[in-house]
Amino acid sequence: MKTYLSHHSAAAYWNIPYLETVLGYDNDETSTVDITVSERGARAAKQNQIIHLCEIDLPANAVVPKDGIMMASPELVFLQLASKLDVHRLILLGLQLCSHSPGKPSEAITTKTKLKNFLAKTHGHRGQRKALRAVKYIENSSASIMESLVFMIFTLPHALGGYGLDSAVLNYEIIIKDEATKRLGQKRCYADIYYKQEKLAVEYNSFAFHASPAEQGKDEMRSTILERQSIEVMNLSTIQLYDNLACKDFAMNLASRLGRRIQIRTSKFDDMHTLLRTLLPTGKPASELSVEEY
Repeated sequence: MKTYLSHHSAAAYWNIPYLETVLGYDNDETSTVDITVSERGARAAKQNQIIHLCEIDLPANAVVPKDGIMMASPELVFLQLASKLDVHRLILLGLQLCSHSPGKPSEAITTKTKLKNFLAKTHGHRGQRKALRAVKYIENSSASIMESLVFMIFTLPHALGGYGLDSAVLNYEIIIKDEATKRLGQKRCYADIYYKQEKLAVEYNSFAFHASPAEQGKDEMRSTILERQSIEVMNLSTIQLYDNLACKDFAMNLASRLGRRIQIRTSKFDDMHTLLRTLLPTGKPASELSVEEY
């Protein structure tokens, strides 16, 4: 019989960046512990425990040891929470599971490929269909919760409330040509959201990291250098992101520069877009929520 830490409790143990934003509440404040067992007769719960039953066989390495505790792997946590979260929060969870500082993929808890491969082996498990749908819209390499949300707003299909400007990647590495490295003080940079074919970068300029004149000047210098390398740069501010109409204007301009048109034909868009925007953090300046802080 298998008994292991699971669901929200395992998610907290894996230190997923800004899990409370993903879940919509502070997971640390919950007093209960999620435990999963593989046999019906072992379901008797102790105080402050929630016992889940999983009688269907799991893929190898679905349950792993961590710090001497058996627990659901990150991939299994994603599947388990698929039946608990709405699709937007599930996509955000996946983006955060696959997030890491720019240029440091070893920091990621898991990857899109690992999630897809795991889910392909979980036929019959609760939440699999939703998880498979969500993983289509997940990409590796987000460097912050805000980048994840910007990515979702611009790239998710209209039926999920996004502007449908897909084919973007996160934190794409761009090598700076020799003559510009001294001025910028670095040999490479990472475009927050990048459209490879069109050579167009979307940079999210947060209050936290771009408020000082020095940082703003460096941003402008970097944009100029990238444009000299035939890469167009569009800068999105926190004010634009949080203002619904300003964000829509930005999306329309982005679509135009990509050579596309945003033509929304589904009646689901308005409601789904509203739900998507509820994920934007309130309270602490949202732009301060970055991978570099954890």
